[in-house]
Parts: sequence; structure tokens; C-alpha cells
Amino acid sequence: MIYANNAATTWPKPEPVYAAHDRALRDAGVTTRSSSKAAPRGADALAAPRAVIAKFLNAPDPSRLLFSPGCTASLNQAIRGLPWEAGDVIAISGLEHHAVSRPARRVVRDHGVRLEVSPYRPGRPVDLDWLESILKRGRVRLVAMTMASNVTGDIFPSKAIVDLAHRHGALALLDGAQSAGVLPVDLKALGCDLFATAGHKGLFGPPGIGLLYIAPSADLKPWLEGGTGRDSGKHENHPGFPHAFEAGTHNVPAVVALAAGVTWIAEKGREWIHRTEQALCGEFLKGLERLDGVRVYGTTDLEARTSVVSLNADRVNPRDLAAWLAEHHDVVTRAGYHCSPLAHESIGTLPGEGTLRCSFGCFNTAAEVDALLGHLGKGIRELRK
Repeated sequence: MIYANNAATTWPKPEPVYAAHDRALRDAGVTTRSSSKAAPRGADALAAPRAVIAKFLNAPDPSRLLFSPGCTASLNQAIRGLPWEAGDVIAISGLEHHAVSRPARRVVRDHGVRLEVSPYRPGRPVDLDWLESILKRGRVRLVAMTMASNVTGDIFPSKAIVDLAHRHGALALLDGAQSAGVLPVDLKALGCDLFATAGHKGLFGPPGIGLLYIAPSADLKPWLEGGTGRDSGKHENHPGFPHAFEAGTHNVPAVVALAAGVTWIAEKGREWIHRTEQALCGEFLKGLERLDGVRVYGTTDLEARTSVVSLNADRVNPRDLAAWLAEHHDVVTRAGYHCSPLAHESIGTLPGEGTLRCSFGCFNTAAEVDALLGHLGKGIRELRK
């Protein structure tokens, strides 16, 4: 099998991730609320991995780095938990995933908020002049944007976005689902008010775990309440961090496995991962130039993109091509809209059938890229007959 769907979830995981998940799942104190002999270890089960991950992301306050069921849950909490008022504005890019655009549209419907969407062009995933003009009008409560597109691979100028938002009194939320573990993510340096990311993508954790960082500047109301293990005899949730935002039984096996993934990245070197993926992406893009009638979306500058490549071939439905690759050569890709119809509207593939997306990880090889290019060429020829 050739796995070229790392933008959806990285695979395989490093061996320490599998081992950590297995050990935690076998631990009698895994719920963190056990009175067994394992209880002291269970009670500390979140403190150590939280510290490891906070250090990796350079989070200013580890207690404000929260565990969630996933990036979608984190983004919903970040967007819907703000004190929205009628007339407020939320600004997003034209490449946003549903996990940003749908909660944004929800606050529009629920609170009378106005949604503004940045125009897109390759090499300029967000128009900073446009953003400044929106901010100057006033009432922008939140600028919410991805750090890298899951459709085109375009890398956003995240620091400039944060600085521009702050200059005009708005909060800044960054979606790091396609960047954490691959691109530099330094929360202290970025200075964003809110940051969300997935555990199962570039951080090599398992599904079912995400992160949300809430800076003191963001007045966020928890939208989930229940047991936290703190103040169990009281009727109200514990108000402090992280407990106020981590209701329910923690997914401890996923948390410790995520910490193992982050530790592996730190040992291997994030820069090595990025270089490896860039090299594979570069060879893939060069090879696509030799295929007749193939269009690639996003910037052509390798330094300004991740290893996510969306493409289309003339007279070929991308879904048919993905199915052909899977059936005939056991190649895993993804075709369609990638949960980002806004992005596909921006690049002109909706209305339409979307794109075929190939996304590479550090466990892919140059031989796999060469083989995939050959399979693509053959599949396109076959489907054009």
C-alpha cells in the first residue's frame, strides 16, 4: 500500500506512540480517579504529558493548554464560547475547513454576527490589505484562520495575521491542524489569543484527542459541564484552568500517546520532518508537470506550502481517479471537497467534483512518490478512454 493521505491523519505512527497507548489502556488507574494502588500514577497522568506538549508548543501557561476530543471540538469551543453580540464581526480566510467555517456561520445565525471572508489567490492565501480594511471598520471580535490549508497546502502569514488583529483590538484564533509538528508553532512568539490543533495529524497522536490553548486575553465561556474530578461535592464546575474546560472522563491513553508523538518529533527534529516532506512534495510536483492535462492548485513556491497537493486531470473525475488508484494499486488518497467547500469555491472546484488530494508524511519514500506518479499517469490515460 502507498499511503498518501497524511493530511487526513498521519500513518503509520511512530512505535513509541503505539506502545504508550497500549500501556495506558492496560493501566488500572487510567481514569485518573481511581483509588487503587495505581491512583497516584493515574492522578498525575495528565500533568506530565501536558507539560511535554506545552513545552513543545512553547505555550506560556501549561495549565491553559487544554485537552479536547479533537480539533473540531477545540475550534467550536474557541469560536462559540466568546461573548458575541449583534453587530460583531468574525473574519476568516477563503480556505477554511468546516471546523472553522461552520461554527462561524453558527454564531452568525445565533447572534446576528457578520461574517467576512478574505479573497484568495495562489501565493496569497489571505489578503492582509483586505483584512486591515475590515478591521478598520470596527466591531471585529475575532479573526479566525488556519495556519496552512488542508486543500492547497498554502502556508499563511500567521504572525502577521495575529499582529494585525491585535493592532485593531480583535482576538486572533489560529487553526494549527495542518501545521503543528511540521511548521514552527511557537505560541509565545505567535502571541495568538486562541490556538487549536488535532492530535492525530502532524503530532502523530491517535484519533480522539485535540488541543486548545486559551490565553488570558480571551474571555471564553465553557460550553461543556460535568465531572472534572475537582470540587465533586459542589454543584458548580470548578472555575479554574484546566478543569473548567475539561469536563468528563479524560481519554488518558490518547493523551499519553500524543505526548509520546510529540517527544518523538522533538527527538527526530521537526525541521527534519519538514525537509523530508518538502523533498517528497517537490519530486511529486516535478513529476506532475510531465503528466498531460494535470492542474495543481495552490502556490508553486515549495517554501510557501506544505506537502498537501490538490490536483485535477482534464476529463477525469477526481473521485473516479481516487477509486482507480485504490482498486488497482492500493493507493490511499482522498478525493472530493475535503470538508472545505469554502476552499473549493475559492479555487474554482465547487461547483464541480472537487480535487484529488495527495499528502505526504515523513514515513513516505521517494520510491513511493515515483510509483504514485506512474500509477497516476496510467490511471488518467485509462479513465480518459
